[in-house]
Amino acid sequence: MTSWTGRVLTYLAIIAVAGGIAYANKPFWIQLAIGVAISAILALAWDILSRTGQVSLGSAAFFGLGAYSTALIEPLLGITLAWVGVVVVCALAATLLGLITLRLRRMYFAIATLGFMLSLQVAVLVFGDWTGGAGGIAPPVVAGGEPCWQLLIIAGLLLAAVITSDIFLTLRFRPAFFMIRTNPELAAASGVPVVKTKLLAFIVSGVFAGLAGACYGGLYGYVVPTDVFTPNWSVLPLAIAILGGMDTTLGPLLGAILLKALEEGARTFIGGTGYQVVYGAVIIIFVMALPQGVVGLLSKLVRAVRKRETKPSSVSPVAGLRTEP
Repeated sequence: MTSWTGRVLTYLAIIAVAGGIAYANKPFWIQLAIGVAISAILALAWDILSRTGQVSLGSAAFFGLGAYSTALIEPLLGITLAWVGVVVVCALAATLLGLITLRLRRMYFAIATLGFMLSLQVAVLVFGDWTGGAGGIAPPVVAGGEPCWQLLIIAGLLLAAVITSDIFLTLRFRPAFFMIRTNPELAAASGVPVVKTKLLAFIVSGVFAGLAGACYGGLYGYVVPTDVFTPNWSVLPLAIAILGGMDTTLGPLLGAILLKALEEGARTFIGGTGYQVVYGAVIIIFVMALPQGVVGLLSKLVRAVRKRETKPSSVSPVAGLRTEP
């Protein structure tokens, strides 16, 4: 199976699963699929930036910015331009923040992006006359509140995020990202535009995180600052990407499915708030046991099977019989 064949099958699987769940019209499965899709979009956005070696804790900033942008723009320009506005606002915010912070590396960049998220949370409270303050704000509802259409729209956004992620894994981008991540000085000496490449990844990451936030805010038509501008939305994509497998497209998808399954299973069998302890412990165990994520484990298994199938045989020089070495 070629690389592009696998990618096309992934696209078709997303379309088929989303279409099948929407056609079945089971509320539980629809809400579960929407939760997986939003988490996967956010994880893919985080992973695209991490391929340049930058670990961001600012996903929640763009997530919240997307939700608030639709709420503030829609009364002025309408629903369509509100969604366009999310792309423009998040792209501009990522550009400005990136020009300031992308020269930082490792924990310094992570702290800077976390500070950006906290600053936006304070700004929402300070400018409460426009943002609703602690009382929250009402973004436009996605698809008029129809769950099936909400799922299909969010699945379409997930498909766009998956295709974008695959584009950044092609030979046009992946070698440059690898060089920047491992040795930025060598990358610069080799002619790779380090800052511009990082900025491009940051903008794409911020836009998809903002669109995920707009979808989240549009599910119920109401958000408060503590719903979106919270570290949870910064840690979640990181955990999903690590659990599924970083620097891949399939990893964040599998990680989102697995994490949501663990959450629902723990909530069902334990209930209350105690499930969160077990849920967190299981995540830690998975991360420790699978440092390369689920995709890394699957790749090892596939290589082991192929190696066993192609194991060379030797011919007996005496009897002409084939014997295993």
